[in-house]
Amino acid sequence: MKELLTILISLLTIIIPPLIMRNYARKILREDIPKEEKLYKGTKVMVACIVLAFLMYFPPMIALEALDRVSNFVDGITSNIFLGALLFMAILISPLLLSITLITMSAAKIETSVKGLEVGKGEILNDILKFFALIILPGIAWFALYMTLPESIREKMWLVFVVFALYILTIFALAPYLIFWVEKSKPIDENLKKELMEFCESLGVKVRDVKIVGKKEYKVVNAGVSGIIPKYRYIFVTPHLLENFEEDEIKAVLAHEIGHIKGKHLWINATLTIGWFVFWMGLVYALHKLGIKLFSSPWVFFGVFFFAYFTYLFIIEAKIVIRNEFKADEFAAKIVGKEATIRALEKLAELNLTPKRTGKWFDILSFHPSVEERIRHLEVVKE
Repeated sequence: MKELLTILISLLTIIIPPLIMRNYARKILREDIPKEEKLYKGTKVMVACIVLAFLMYFPPMIALEALDRVSNFVDGITSNIFLGALLFMAILISPLLLSITLITMSAAKIETSVKGLEVGKGEILNDILKFFALIILPGIAWFALYMTLPESIREKMWLVFVVFALYILTIFALAPYLIFWVEKSKPIDENLKKELMEFCESLGVKVRDVKIVGKKEYKVVNAGVSGIIPKYRYIFVTPHLLENFEEDEIKAVLAHEIGHIKGKHLWINATLTIGWFVFWMGLVYALHKLGIKLFSSPWVFFGVFFFAYFTYLFIIEAKIVIRNEFKADEFAAKIVGKEATIRALEKLAELNLTPKRTGKWFDILSFHPSVEERIRHLEVVKE
């Protein structure tokens, strides 16, 4: 009976949240509201459907003791601990990942329709899977590394922490090449590249290159910096940004990214990621001292883990990252002036069809304050 209920819960998770997202997507597209409001509402529904998928799947699976049954099934297939763990996770989270993929596909339908994008479903699915891979593969790589560590190291938590810290720093150092894997980069116009590279050098910042990433047909305006090692650090811009921004606006965006470099924000982000390990292990130790056995049941473990994870990610880390966005804006305003920086922010919202005023939930999920907040902050900052 439990096996049948497990299958039923998996099917319902795969069907119901994506179906709700699909119906709302059709409803939103029929509404007579501004384009940016359609995209914003679509994002809200997408987040709600993903949360629903989690709630529909994990609590019933724990209650039905599905974790134990999957574990016993995997043990009967392989005795290899690493392969067994991967197979366990694949079986366990596949229905949830499929549900999230279908939800995201329907949400993407809103964007393609509103922006009039000529992008096929296959291309969208491919990009979604690449994004999932970018998130999941580093975790798998860490698990593989952990499982191959000698028992003498795994028994000492401080040694595990050292290995974890080195691993995270390696990921942040190689981040540009992970981006190249997900998004094919293109060379920028030589004259513009020379000017932008000289701009970086004039501010005392070393970058390996300025590259174009992202597909032109997606019409996304964005920029970013990646790589904690100067020799292997890259600044990325999207083609839609270069096509629609004036020279001083492009420099304002670039100055914002340089502000992240000058403010050591990439190193701060790496430290925050390492800090999760400290936060989690500290919580485990504190609970142990209080007599709470974390592994007494899946309810206790997953309840504590998800509470700790979301607390750290969306309260501690998000607050620091959002603060760094304000600091990077301040740096850009200091270098190119408030007017150009504010104009760039306004154009960023306009071309991406993002409302200037967004809810706190949106700001936290995107790890960026709203454009309205950023402009208001700049208006009171001295250049």
